Amino acid sequence: MLKVGFVGWRGMVGSVLMERMRAENDWKGFEPIFFTTSQVGQAGPDVGAGAKPLSDAMNIDKLAEMDIILSCQGGSYTTAVYEKLRARWDGYWIDAASTLRMADDSIIVLDPVNRNVIDKGLENGIKNYIGGNCNSNQSS
Repeated sequence: MLKVGFVGWRGMVGSVLMERMRAENDWKGFEPIFFTTSQVGQAGPDVGAGAKPLSDAMNIDKLAEMDIILSCQGGSYTTAVYEKLRARWDGYWIDAASTLRMADDSIIVLDPVNRNVIDKGLENGIKNYIGGNCNSNQSS
């Protein structure tokens, strides 16, 4: 089962994502792992499998266990962890922050506008998918 790490899920962007996923019953078919920068060990949200302790969002070893990381934490978080993580991890990075938006190995996600570009990127092994709009002052 895919492990999907969520970082910044309590902020403005992340909380909207959480609510949409609840409304559309999208919490099935993968194992969600919730990360935090400030409340490590406290109970995370219950999205259908019981609340589990929050993991440390700065723990590169734990992040590297994920197949996918979805970050709504903001640009300073991406700057702090992305390069260290990417040096040893080949998973998918999905980010609401603008930090990696212009990187050659990133695709800006504007689905459904550029769905064909996203699909082609997936086929060609692109691992970074970055939102077109963001508020980079998120925290979790």
